[in-house]
Amino acid sequence: MAAPGMLTEGRAVGAAGPKGEAIAAAALRLFLRDGYERTSVDAIAAEARVSKRTVYNRYGDKENLFLSVLRDTYNSMMTTFRAIVDKHLGDVTDVQQDLTAFALEVAFTITTAPDRIALVRLIMSEAPFFPALITAEQGPTTMHGSIAAYLARLAGEGRLAISDPAEAAGHLVALTINRINARTMFGVVPVSDPEVERIITSGVAVFVRAYRPA
Repeated sequence: MAAPGMLTEGRAVGAAGPKGEAIAAAALRLFLRDGYERTSVDAIAAEARVSKRTVYNRYGDKENLFLSVLRDTYNSMMTTFRAIVDKHLGDVTDVQQDLTAFALEVAFTITTAPDRIALVRLIMSEAPFFPALITAEQGPTTMHGSIAAYLARLAGEGRLAISDPAEAAGHLVALTINRINARTMFGVVPVSDPEVERIITSGVAVFVRAYRPA
């Protein structure tokens, strides 16, 4: 099984150039809409307006194309997420206020984004068949890992009483972002902006109380 981004040397060149970008964009649209099994290489080629052979020459097979476009989409979302983290947690002046501002922007920018919602659903449905998708969610460069790193710094400064930053990050996400996911059923049920603000604000308040230094 191919790993995300693994391309066969000398054969696949991935998304380089206009044709590669067209293939990647078409594949993502179809995978998000129809899932992995129901999306054929023929359909991707037609959507991208290239030959089927061009798709194979660049990606080797459908599995590698699938993992590659998901990796690239996830990396793009992580770039947005890291910018939000740096903006709100790079220089914290008020722990509760800055954590709330951070979680609110994540909720409004990423959690409710249609492409992100579709991506999460796709990963949840396909992860049992692609272990690499699960592995990609468990490293230090994930959203969870990034949050843990900033919480560890706040703990080191004595501003939060945290002995396990990874566990604390899980608690923060559970009290905020995961509550939005549950409330909306990953985008199925609409939630008003005031309700999102209420959920995030109350969740951060509970988190700060739990980890307030003695």
